[in-house]
Amino acid sequence: MEEFLLKLSARTPAPAGGAAGAYSVAIGAALCLMVLRFGASKSEKASKSEKASKSEETTKSIGVDLERVAELSARAVRLAQEDEASYQSVLSAFRSSKALDPTEASEVKRNAFVFASRIPSECAKTALQVCDVVMSQVDSVSSHLVGDLIAAGLTAVSGGLVGAQLVIANLGDTDSELVDQVQRDLSELLGVQSALLKVLGDKRSVSPLWDI
Repeated sequence: MEEFLLKLSARTPAPAGGAAGAYSVAIGAALCLMVLRFGASKSEKASKSEKASKSEETTKSIGVDLERVAELSARAVRLAQEDEASYQSVLSAFRSSKALDPTEASEVKRNAFVFASRIPSECAKTALQVCDVVMSQVDSVSSHLVGDLIAAGLTAVSGGLVGAQLVIANLGDTDSELVDQVQRDLSELLGVQSALLKVLGDKRSVSPLWDI
C-alpha cells in the first residue's frame, strides 16, 4: 500500500484515478470477505450448539461462495495493474498521432481511450458484484459486524463510481455500448450507496455496541 501511494502521488501520468478506484473495490471485497468469514464461523458454531434455533442457523453467511468474493478482490487488484499499463498505450497514441493528419490522429487517440476505458468499466461491474454480496448479507450479520459490512459496500461503491465516471470523462458523448452500460452501472451503484446509507441511518435507532 505504501509503495502504491508513493507511485500514485508522484508527478507521473499513471497510476492515477483508475488504479485508485480499482484498489478501492479490492479493499471493499477484502473487508466483505472478513465479515463473511466471521459470519460463517459463527454459523458453524451455532449449528453445533443444541441451543441454536433453526432461524439463527440460516441467518448467517450461509450460501455465499467465499472463494468467489476472494476472486473479486484479486480481480480488482489485477484491474488496477492493468489500468496503469493501459494508460501507457494512451500516451503512446498521443505521441504517434503527431505524425498523422488530424483525422487519422483523432481516430488513433479515440481508439486508445476506448481500449483503456474498458478497464474502469470492468471495475464498475466488479464493484456491483461485491455490492450484491454485501446487500445479500446486510440484514443477516450480527450488530458487531454490520458496520464493517456497510464499510465494505461503501468502499466498493466508491471505487465503482470512480471507474464509471472515468469512462464517461474519457469518452464524453460518444455513442457506444460501453458508455450506455457504464451509465446504467453508475445509476445502480448510486442506488446501492443510498440503500447502504439508509441501513446505516436505521442503525441509529438501536443501542450502541457496548450495550449489546
